[in-house]
Amino acid sequence: MTETFSEIYAQFLSKQESNQQDCFTAACILFLSFDRTRAPSTRLAILYVLYSCYATAPLENNPFLTFFLQLLEELPDKSAEQHFVYCILEETLSRIGDDLPQDVWNAPDSKLPAIQMNQSLVDSLRLKVARLIDDPDIVILNEQTKQLLSDACCRILSLAENETLRNERLSDYPLTDYIPPHLLPSLIDLNQFLALSIVPLLLRKDLASAYLQAILEAPITLNSIEVVHHALINNIHVSQEFLHYFISKSIRSCDEKPKRDRKVKLVARFVQSLVERNIIAMKDYFIEIQAFCVGYMKLKDITVLYRLASNEAQKQIVLNQQVGAVPR
Repeated sequence: MTETFSEIYAQFLSKQESNQQDCFTAACILFLSFDRTRAPSTRLAILYVLYSCYATAPLENNPFLTFFLQLLEELPDKSAEQHFVYCILEETLSRIGDDLPQDVWNAPDSKLPAIQMNQSLVDSLRLKVARLIDDPDIVILNEQTKQLLSDACCRILSLAENETLRNERLSDYPLTDYIPPHLLPSLIDLNQFLALSIVPLLLRKDLASAYLQAILEAPITLNSIEVVHHALINNIHVSQEFLHYFISKSIRSCDEKPKRDRKVKLVARFVQSLVERNIIAMKDYFIEIQAFCVGYMKLKDITVLYRLASNEAQKQIVLNQQVGAVPR
């Protein structure tokens, strides 16, 4: 093979035009010949053409990217072909257009651009391919996402960082590695909207009881009430012991001065929602809720909960009268 890479690509385009083929069809014919080709220089020429056909577009739009990534895994380490494929992925192949394929094969280290062998780049490209074909068996974890998950327990994430996480399938990540139980309260307080997505996932893990205990041991905040409520109404099942303790602690926390009125209203709506959804039974909390309502009756949001408590009281009176009227 005496033509340079650029000349080989020009011949490919000329043949494609004379055969009245579109670029993809012509490239596929060349691609299908790759495995049957044994001449090393010809194999390099085929790879160069498959890359060059789409070199003006982002690499993730190259329909042969999956092939390049798969080939990278199959080739021997530090081989000329592996070096060549890394140059494709790092998009430095345009520099060798004037070289002969045989010369590159004979001296890849001097003829080909130096490569970074950046695993993060390879993982990122695999992730883009997996999303493109939506393959459920391909799970590639994004390094930036992993770092943001760890950071979320230590600082408030920006809107852009939250958007990055929102676009990830977080259920694929080992969340317990980045958010241990003792840091869950920090996540809830610093990044409530992220916690709304993550806490239901954590409570489906083996460490669910440890996460629930961490919530109980932390001070009750507006964020923690919202997050627990969100989890409960999204089919997360917790013990009645947890519910009773959390509700009781939420009610007691309303005596604290900061944001007291807001917390009272939120606790009232929280308990009311759980009763209306049959997550808890009013009769199990009647005394606490009645005392809570009486203590904060001046606030509008308390009246609805008070009516629920009063209705339950009436039911209990009627039930007791019926039991007393049963003949012996």
